[in-house]
Amino acid sequence: MPTPPKALENMSKNLTDEERQLRERAEDGVIPDRGRESNMERPAIMAKNTAAGRYWKKVLERMQGLVILDDLDSDALGVYCVMMARYESQCKVLSQVTKQLKDAKGDPEKVADVVSKLDTVSGKMQSLERNILQYAEKLGLTPSGRVRLAQKRAQAAAEARTDQDSDLYGD
Repeated sequence: MPTPPKALENMSKNLTDEERQLRERAEDGVIPDRGRESNMERPAIMAKNTAAGRYWKKVLERMQGLVILDDLDSDALGVYCVMMARYESQCKVLSQVTKQLKDAKGDPEKVADVVSKLDTVSGKMQSLERNILQYAEKLGLTPSGRVRLAQKRAQAAAEARTDQDSDLYGD
């Protein structure tokens, strides 16, 4: 398993001045500036899903001023928002099933039936939670996701710099 990413300020690793500067620049903005504002458009998968629309709006408001998401991320963010809406509806189902379990006290058949429903809902919720966290990580919505994106950008900048000097060695 790879080591978890760290922000530059939390690193104890010895870096050269050049590596540190590349990393700082990468952490300032995780994706390159295209010279324009990103135009995030809701994908078709979110059509007529008001809960997903609320999550879309909330995520974009929270990310105001951060240069992480780009036009290309619209579909992935849309899927993330739809999953969050599904998770919200599964939470409602879970509360209903829990209420049914309380009402089923004393009747073993009802209890067994409700416990089966509870297991099903719980399994679906765990699967959604796992997927939601994976999407959040990839979109840079988690702290470690943002640091990982900055690391990739710094590494790409360092590789570009070494590629410029490669012709000096006659390779």
